[in-house]
This record gives sequence, C-alpha cells and structure tokens, in this order.
Amino acid sequence: MKWVLNTYQVAQNWKVERIIEVCRGAGYAGIEFLQDFDQTHGLEADTPMERVRAVKDKLDEAGLIVSFLTSCCAFHDPQEAERRRNIDQVKKVIEQAVVMNCDHVRVLGDRLPEDEAEKEKVLGWVASALRELGKYARPKGVTVSIEAHGSFTDPVYAARVVKEAGLPNVGIVFNSQWRIGAPTGWSLPEGAESIAPLYDLMAPYFTSIHTHQMEQPDLWRYYREFFRLLARDGYKGYVSNECAYTGPDPEKVLRFYTTLFEVFTS
Repeated sequence: MKWVLNTYQVAQNWKVERIIEVCRGAGYAGIEFLQDFDQTHGLEADTPMERVRAVKDKLDEAGLIVSFLTSCCAFHDPQEAERRRNIDQVKKVIEQAVVMNCDHVRVLGDRLPEDEAEKEKVLGWVASALRELGKYARPKGVTVSIEAHGSFTDPVYAARVVKEAGLPNVGIVFNSQWRIGAPTGWSLPEGAESIAPLYDLMAPYFTSIHTHQMEQPDLWRYYREFFRLLARDGYKGYVSNECAYTGPDPEKVLRFYTTLFEVFTS
C-alpha cells in the first residue's frame, strides 16, 4: 500500500514546495492534488501544461509520486449541458494525469434526488459518465474512480454505478465511512463487531482509499480490520490521508498519522 497525502484543507494554502517538504519529512510517498477548491498549489483543470510539467519535475526531484488528480466534477445535474461540461473537464484532468505520470483521477457522483424515478435517471447518468471517462482513460493507463461521497456513501449506489460502467479501470475511492444506515436500506448495525459485510460489498471495486479521523480510538477496531482485509486480498493501491487538519503544527500531526498507518498495517 502506498501512503500519500491529500491536500484537502491541511495543505489548502501551501505552495507545491511546502507540500513536498512536509510530505518528505512526514513519511508520505506522494501527493493527491485536490482541484476545484482554489488551492495555492494551483493545479487546476485549466492549468497550462507547462506548469503541470514543472510541478511533476519538482516531485520527481524529491522522489515523490503524484498519486491522484482529484477532480470535484459530478454528473447529477438535470441539465445535459452541465453534465457534458463536467465530463469534458475530467478529460482535461486525465490528460494532465498522463503528463504527470499519475495513474488515477477521482470524480464525484454526487447527489441523488429522493424521487425514485428521478433517482434512476441520475444513477444512469453517473454510470454513463463513468463509462465514457473510463473508455477515454483506459488506453492512457489511467483509472477513473468515483468517491464514496454524498449520496454515494451508500455502498449499494457506489457499487451499482461502477458495476454498470463495466470497465476494469473504473472503481471506487472508499472514504472510510463505516455506514450505520443507508437510503437503500443497507446497513451495518450500530456497534457492529466486524465491517466484513461492508467490505465484501465494496472491495471488488476499490481502487484507492481515503482515511479520516484515524486518531479516534472508537474507530481503531474498524481500521485494524479494514487494513487486515486489504492485506489479505493483496491490495497494493493508494491510501490517502484526508485528515483535514488546519492547526498550528501540521508536520507533527502528519507524522503522527503516518505512525498510525504503520501500526494499522503492520
């Protein structure tokens, strides 16, 4: 497993050089660059390729990888033109990923309506978008994954759209949310001793992992079991720290998370 840092919040206002410095000092193998949040690193879908190459060169010099380019594009909008705009934007991000030797682009779903007939339409739009993007990315060696976020924290919905996309390079970014209940009626009982039912439902589609709140003792049993199951199944992909820390000592806190990851995976 490759331990990397997501720039969400913790690195919101850091330049690329600062992100590299902290990652090297805190034991991270690479960086997941979040787009569409106006982060100081400046890597957005419309960033000129000269700048993209320059950032790649800096990471190469530091011995770090670009693990993800993380787009916030989504495919739930009722307006076809807006969905098309989002798909076309992700295609630009895929081209950036190729230049940066990055093999993974994340997208969102993102929101499903309550009306069942409308919900079916949106699920179809999301699966269709994932299929189109997967076909575009596959010959370029890039995986496109929907994050289990928003309505797609429901594991049934996340697994469904990826299965319907039907491509080996389309998968799920699991968001380390141990669902107690979900709109589809699927649930992991409160206080469950094992997360195996959740894992079994989603694991066939895992392409990467986001971790959250690993410091909370009441979650440790879930993380221990989760990493044990991943190791059992030979998972060798990215585990990205999305801790969202914004306090005064990020280097210390990010080293602490690295230690937790090493403990959970030992």
